[in-house]
This record gives sequence, C-alpha cells and structure tokens, in this order.
Amino acid sequence: MPIDAAIAAVATLLTKVFGFVVDPDGLAQMQLEHRLEVISAGVRIAIAKKDYDALDTLFTEYRMLSKKLT
Repeated sequence: MPIDAAIAAVATLLTKVFGFVVDPDGLAQMQLEHRLEVISAGVRIAIAKKDYDALDTLFTEYRMLSKKLT
C-alpha cells in the first residue's frame, strides 16, 4: 500500500472512530515532523558516540525526506 493511501486510510479510520474529520495532509505532516524529531535525536546520539556510519545513515534518510518536500 503506497504511503499516501495508508495515510488516507488512517484518516478515514480516525474519522469513523472518533467522529471528526482528520485532514490526510495534516496527518502526513505530523508523521513527517515525528520522523524529523527521531532523526534529530539519532544525530545527537551518533555524534556523542562518534558513530559516523549511523550519522551517514541518518543524513541519508534526512535527504530523502527533504526531496519529498520539494
């Protein structure tokens, strides 16, 4: 299932369960913000541990997210 379809499905489920409308774009943005928070925390930990492989992996994920925004 593509990510957009999954987000729309979650938004539909939340609307049915809680009885209010959830904007799929808002839900996608919330997920993006959470991913960025996790990457940020990971970067701080990787720097503290001098784990440059992990740092490279985290920045690769960050670059992929950046491309999705443009």
